[in-house]
Amino acid sequence: MRSTGTALGVVLAAMLACDAQTDPGYQGEPLVTLRGRVESSGELPPLEAAMLWQRGPPPGTDDQQLATRAPVTSGFPATFTLRLYAPPPEAAFRALATGAPRWARANAAAVPYGLSADQVPSLPTSYNPNYTYDADHWVLYVESDVPPSSLTEWWLGEALGAGYHLLRVLPLSGCLASPQLEACVADLVQRGVPDDGTDAPGTARGFCKAPYRLQPTTLDEAIVLRLGQQGGGAGPACP
Repeated sequence: MRSTGTALGVVLAAMLACDAQTDPGYQGEPLVTLRGRVESSGELPPLEAAMLWQRGPPPGTDDQQLATRAPVTSGFPATFTLRLYAPPPEAAFRALATGAPRWARANAAAVPYGLSADQVPSLPTSYNPNYTYDADHWVLYVESDVPPSSLTEWWLGEALGAGYHLLRVLPLSGCLASPQLEACVADLVQRGVPDDGTDAPGTARGFCKAPYRLQPTTLDEAIVLRLGQQGGGAGPACP
């Protein structure tokens, strides 16, 4: 009798698994799951959590595309869970140099409830104060493994493997002193980055003078969206 019951249990489990995979709403296992909370000095307005792909050059957030939305639970704390089931859209991919691994970045955000995808590019001006984003983290997707001793390894802070990662965005407290700048430039030149004496985009000095640095962290680090506040992230540009 026990063997018959066990066999029936196996068959039932297989049927349930099959039903889940044939359900038209089933998206498969998420490639990444991120959790966080929304903080506000007053009552929360109607809003949702969202993940927004950044299509422009870093660290800008003025060319965005909706990746996904998720409900924000009522109460304290007001929490959310964001899941991504697919790689980024082609428009979000960039590379630091020709032949370097391609990557795409996104920010978690709080957006007005019911915001449509075609309204996302107008954020934030059209929807303040019901909009904020996490400037302290980037959700980064790397298309292929990052080679060691490469420019991309230096920029990311680690030779990350292909897939999704969570990175802290650390603002520089000030411009690099001349010895620090020259050491940074020398490091990047050894990694194959050109130095023409200017800080033009794509040059060693251009990268070294970026107003932020990146630091990989774990995917379970909480994301905090603070309504009415927009601090953190990259600092002011250096001359």
